[in-house]
Amino acid sequence: MTPSLRLARALRAAALLLVAVSVYAATHQPWLALPGLYTAGVLAWCAAREQAAHRRRTVRARRAEWLARPCTGPVAWPEPCCAFWRNSGGAVHGPDCARPAAARVPLYEDCCERWWTSLGAQHDAACRRRSGAAGRDRARPAPQ
Repeated sequence: MTPSLRLARALRAAALLLVAVSVYAATHQPWLALPGLYTAGVLAWCAAREQAAHRRRTVRARRAEWLARPCTGPVAWPEPCCAFWRNSGGAVHGPDCARPAAARVPLYEDCCERWWTSLGAQHDAACRRRSGAAGRDRARPAPQ
């Protein structure tokens, strides 16, 4: 428990007590309830600020603890999702691929043979997909 959480709980308890006192005071003299309700609102606001400070402090502590941990090992690459992925080293995906569409590289059916064998890095001179923009049809590099 951080000091901010302790203070937030104390402020909340004081605000609830002031609300109870203000309700009791309103039965006898209604104008006496206004300062108590105003003070209870300020205390509730302060309690919310302290609760947020507690959350920030715990998040910082967890982040520091996570960064202090040593790396557990190499990152595991995803399992092959289709035959195209296996044969291209992870650079292209087939039309029946189970991977989400955002993670795929589009396959161009009207491209040249050199594009397929170079994993999308080169085109023949007569290729219809070849354009002046460098790297437009390039595939992602294969995972190592």
